[in-house]
Amino acid sequence: MHGPPPPPFPVPYNGPPYGPAHLPPPPDGQGGPASDAAPRGRRLLAWSIDSGVLLVAALLLGAMTWGRLQSYVAEDLPHKAWSAGIELLLSGGSVQKAAGEFGAGVWGTFVAIVEQALLLLVLAELLLQFVGTAWLGRTVGKAAMDLRVAHCAVPGKPGKARAARRALVTTASGTGLYALAWVLLLEGLFFFAVLLWLLAIAAFLANSLPALVGRRRRTLADLVGGTVVMRAGGYQRAVAAARQGAVLAWDGTQAAGQVVGQAARDNAARLAQHDRVRQAVESEQARRLQELGRQSAGKLREAAASERAQQVQDAGKRLGGRFKDAYRERRAGRAVEQPAQPALPPPQPPYASPVQYDAPQPPYQQQPYQQQPYEQPPPGQSR
Repeated sequence: MHGPPPPPFPVPYNGPPYGPAHLPPPPDGQGGPASDAAPRGRRLLAWSIDSGVLLVAALLLGAMTWGRLQSYVAEDLPHKAWSAGIELLLSGGSVQKAAGEFGAGVWGTFVAIVEQALLLLVLAELLLQFVGTAWLGRTVGKAAMDLRVAHCAVPGKPGKARAARRALVTTASGTGLYALAWVLLLEGLFFFAVLLWLLAIAAFLANSLPALVGRRRRTLADLVGGTVVMRAGGYQRAVAAARQGAVLAWDGTQAAGQVVGQAARDNAARLAQHDRVRQAVESEQARRLQELGRQSAGKLREAAASERAQQVQDAGKRLGGRFKDAYRERRAGRAVEQPAQPALPPPQPPYASPVQYDAPQPPYQQQPYQQQPYEQPPPGQSR
């Protein structure tokens, strides 16, 4: 079984191979083959998948927040309004002041619920980036696109510290600054909210554009965390494994075909040998039967020529003589019983005397049939 030959050892950094007269290559963070860098299309698709996961989390948090607001309006708000009205009547205070305090309390509750949802969204992205990078070396989108986050200097995973720094920068340029801008807006700081929105857009572009340009395509998060996004090679290994499996399967099929063919040939040879043996046995049996027939015929001939056959022949001759004598005697008895015919009269001279004729006999008259009476035999005597 032979698989495809291994690829030749790559020449590092488009230079001469390693040797005693050459220096080792620079670390991965200082430079490296551009072919190992993650392609732009894969980086963009990986970011889209991670954003989709984050969008699902945002929808779930939005549904939860909406439920909390509805519950507050339907249950807590009427109770607080009733309590504020009773307190206002008992204290005799200003209605405007009481209404303002009640509205501020309701708005503060709404703002707190929304801010909690925004904080949970930021924490969800932070955990997604940190856990995937620290323990798996990739997020959901990078795993789908066959990419990995590696240490910039040594092969392997980046580690928890580098993963934490990368996750903080990615989260800050993603949902962190936008969520903070929304919080400032809800708190009434409109000017600072607008400035923070502009800063969030600049941070997003600073962290995203390097992933699409440059030779190494290291983003701001990669530079701060000391990481690099590279090809994982999982699909290539899977294809190579599938190809090797196909080669092994083909070799196994050929080996099985050879074994089956050899077994068929052996069976055919055994069947042919069995037929030859059967024919030989049948021919031997036929020869024995023929020999027995010849022996039986010889014995019959010998028995015919033996004394007993002679005696049988003599007895047959005597019996034949007896039959012949009996036939002769019977024939002689018939000759004696036949009456003698009268002699012819002597010839008469012609016309010597008139011819005398005998008187004519009367015609034959048949006697009438007379039936005899039936006589019953005596008892004890059968007819």
